[in-house]
Amino acid sequence: MDVDLNSKPGSLAEPMPRSLTRLREAAGQLTGSVFFGTLLRSMRNSALHGPYGHGGRGEEVFSEQLHGLLAQRLGESMRNNLGDLLYKHLERQQRALIAGRSRDVEGT
Repeated sequence: MDVDLNSKPGSLAEPMPRSLTRLREAAGQLTGSVFFGTLLRSMRNSALHGPYGHGGRGEEVFSEQLHGLLAQRLGESMRNNLGDLLYKHLERQQRALIAGRSRDVEGT
């Protein structure tokens, strides 16, 4: 079983497996893509383009990629209620799978 090396020695909490750390990152990415991505897409498609500050054709071509990257990083960096709820739900499922596998190995 992979173990998170950032856990404090001697703490009462069990060390978090790396799969749960990756799960938190994935939940953040998903939250960012769904919510921040939608917000940035709406802003990009709005008609509020003035004569100044517009990047021309390059901005039109690459803005979608930039906004996708920004949405992903926003989701990873922010702690929000929806991301935390999604993570907690998926964490319970992951811990149940890990417990089930360890019982299967012990029983064998």
